[in-house]
Amino acid sequence: MTRILATLISLLALTWMAQAAAVGGWVYDATGDVTIVVGKLPASKAFKNTEIASDTFITTGDNSTAVLKFEDGQVISMQANSTLKVRRYHYQPQNADKSSAFFTALKGGMRFISGLIGKGNKSAFKLTTPSSTIGIRGTDFMTVINGQSVYSQVVAGDIDLTNKAGTLALGAGQTAMVTSSTAIATLVSAAALPAGLFSQIASIPVPPATPAVAPTPPASPTTTPAMPASPATPIAPTVPTLPAAPSAPMAPVLVPAVIAPVSVIPAVIAPAATEDEEDCDADDAEDCVSEVIEECDPEEDEDCDPEEDEDE
Repeated sequence: MTRILATLISLLALTWMAQAAAVGGWVYDATGDVTIVVGKLPASKAFKNTEIASDTFITTGDNSTAVLKFEDGQVISMQANSTLKVRRYHYQPQNADKSSAFFTALKGGMRFISGLIGKGNKSAFKLTTPSSTIGIRGTDFMTVINGQSVYSQVVAGDIDLTNKAGTLALGAGQTAMVTSSTAIATLVSAAALPAGLFSQIASIPVPPATPAVAPTPPASPTTTPAMPASPATPIAPTVPTLPAAPSAPMAPVLVPAVIAPVSVIPAVIAPAATEDEEDCDADDAEDCVSEVIEECDPEEDEDCDPEEDEDE
């Protein structure tokens, strides 16, 4: 699959290079709807400076005109609703004998002004019409296809109208008509011509038939479709800055009080009151104490010390 793709790409590149090498003409001017078809490629709109190569069809629509120019100086103008095919155009400035310009008029009206190819070599220029082939010798002439008949009028120089029936030579100011490929061309007087037959093509301005190099073609606006613009990012509404709230007074920090350890003093449990002590009250406190002390008997209590009791 990869090899097939590589082969196709190479063929396309070679085709493009061959077409690029054959480019020798361009659209000098275009008004209205003008399209071109190169080989079997799709039709595309023609603009000023669009390249014209061999095997190219040029078509003008309603109320449209086109003026083509080629490097040897050849000029071709086209009136509305016309189609021309550039069959072969090959120009060698350093070797004019090997140059050639072959065209085919398919419909409508056209004007041909010879460049160096047509002026230098009669057989190097040919225009084919539905009923004849036109050869030139340094010529400016017009051709209009009107129904089944082809009319040709010479502005300057000479042309030959040739088909299966023979050849008719025309000079400046003469007009001829060819009705079919098997009928020889016949001269037509100005009075016998359809009204306004050449007026449209004769009114199209043309540049001088001087050699020129094809200009750089413009970038076609249809080649790369414009990308839709990205929707604008909504701007967030500005939030007004609120005044800072007054600072709240600092709450006093409560420092826990250090509680000193409480010394536990063992309670002295007094001995149970005797019958004598039960009658002791606050007024007789001293007597109560003496009574309790007097009950201590050293003989009966080893810890009883009368002296110590007295001190107390």
